[in-house]
Amino acid sequence: MEQKLKPAGMRAGQIPVFLALGKGEVRTQKVLAELAGIEQPGMATLLARMERDGLIEREPDPDDKRVSQIRLSPVGLTKSQQVIPIMEGASEEAFKGFTPLERDILITLLERMSSSLESCL
Repeated sequence: MEQKLKPAGMRAGQIPVFLALGKGEVRTQKVLAELAGIEQPGMATLLARMERDGLIEREPDPDDKRVSQIRLSPVGLTKSQQVIPIMEGASEEAFKGFTPLERDILITLLERMSSSLESCL
């Protein structure tokens, strides 16, 4: 995935942010961390890099000045529109040679595995 995203100026770790904010949504760092399933310090680092690269913008929350509202910048919004097609292309490559039934079975098994791991946390 990293190789597919690099020409577009994106990284795999940014995908959850692009997906969460891709339709003009505004969210806090805490919510983004929860959606991505990562700790807040990791999300803070990711967002700092994305801000440095001009992909996101922050503004103070009107209700709580300690919290920042995060949105994609115009550049970030443009890039976010490329994420799904890139992911779909990578998925097609990964499943090349699989029958539709094999794809369905693999996806079902991976979802079960993910669910089992989530229940352990």
